[in-house]
Amino acid sequence: MKCTRVRARGRESGFTIIELSVALGLLAVVAASLAGVFWSAVRTASVANHRTQAAAIASREIEGMRAVPYASVGFYGDETGYASTFESYTTVTLAGSTPSGTVPLIQPKTPDPSAAAGFAPDPNPANANPIVQSGVKYSVRRYVVWADAKDVSTTYTSAYKRLTVVASWSDAVGPHSVRQDSLLYPGGQGQYAGGATATTTSTPPTTISPVPTTPVLAAPVVPADPAGRTEIDLTWSQPAGGATIVSYTVQYSTSSTFPAGSTNAIANLPATSTTYPVTALASSTTYWFRIVANAATQTATSNSVSAATLAQPAPACTLGAVTVTGATSSSTTGTILKKHGNKSEMSENLTLGFSTTGTCTHTYNVKAVDPTGATDQGSPYILTANGSGSFSGSVLSLDQQGWSVGVHTFTIWDITANVATTAVKTFKVCAIGSATC
Repeated sequence: MKCTRVRARGRESGFTIIELSVALGLLAVVAASLAGVFWSAVRTASVANHRTQAAAIASREIEGMRAVPYASVGFYGDETGYASTFESYTTVTLAGSTPSGTVPLIQPKTPDPSAAAGFAPDPNPANANPIVQSGVKYSVRRYVVWADAKDVSTTYTSAYKRLTVVASWSDAVGPHSVRQDSLLYPGGQGQYAGGATATTTSTPPTTISPVPTTPVLAAPVVPADPAGRTEIDLTWSQPAGGATIVSYTVQYSTSSTFPAGSTNAIANLPATSTTYPVTALASSTTYWFRIVANAATQTATSNSVSAATLAQPAPACTLGAVTVTGATSSSTTGTILKKHGNKSEMSENLTLGFSTTGTCTHTYNVKAVDPTGATDQGSPYILTANGSGSFSGSVLSLDQQGWSVGVHTFTIWDITANVATTAVKTFKVCAIGSATC
């Protein structure tokens, strides 16, 4: 009977503390391994979501550029971040500088408080970025380059514009980027002729229209200043023969190769024209010119010539204020004599200052006289140029005797021209015992 009860209690006993500890340890090891798997899955899903958003942003930007008229898709040379090439392709440049009043003025989503009124272009392009979605900041870069088309035997230069948008972002995993590319064909200009397979035809041969003779462009003439700062005058002649001229086009560029997108054109000049003044040019800049003679269906392009506009004049030299300051008291109105035995002495040295603006090539010093017109001790005083039109000097007058009480006049003297200037400063020397000066 006693043995039976012992066996029953053994069957009803639980786990020991050692068994529980071992079981919990095994559970912790398994849980730690699974945590890494779960975390990796969460990160992978997050990156995939961010990549989907970036792809949508890039596609939206591509479609935005495709919605712009073909001739307006590109960049101006003065735009912030402009690069002339991308992946060895030439950037589509509409002009060297943004034309005033023709480009919409847009403030970024986060306006710059220092931008001018009237929604002027933001001086800090970073304010327009990034695009924020789901708490992630996406930076967008856009590229528009010329792309060639090819068939079996021919390369058609600059047949298309290639659009590229790169959206970049960083998250907990690291930096990422998504890229979208698209070709933009000049719609509305007919079917592209390249790439077609040659076939025979029974159409009669077409009569070739006559070509105009090549115009001859003379050396440009730069007008006298000030017109020559922004104007260059052209003259050309048209040899006899060839097709009848219906108009002329003046082309000009800052490059002798007249690159596409960086060449300006003045079209539809009368067929009787032989001269034209090209205006609104940049000063101190070399330009290349050529004339295109337009017939009914054919054209002829002249020789190219170059000339440089005149420089803007240097700003005139203007003399600034003269300062006389007590070196110890910092007073700009006067100083006081002090007593030394039976003699009157100056109580401090004086500091001199002078400034100019504009283009000044002369050198200067300071001449000082006392109330009677007599020259002060040590005058003239040397001025040292400190750069940017700033000059300084000093009067070592401390403990000097013989300075007259009253108003002293300090005049800037033009050493180069050996004449007194109109830059003058008066400074008072007061008697011993004066409370103020």
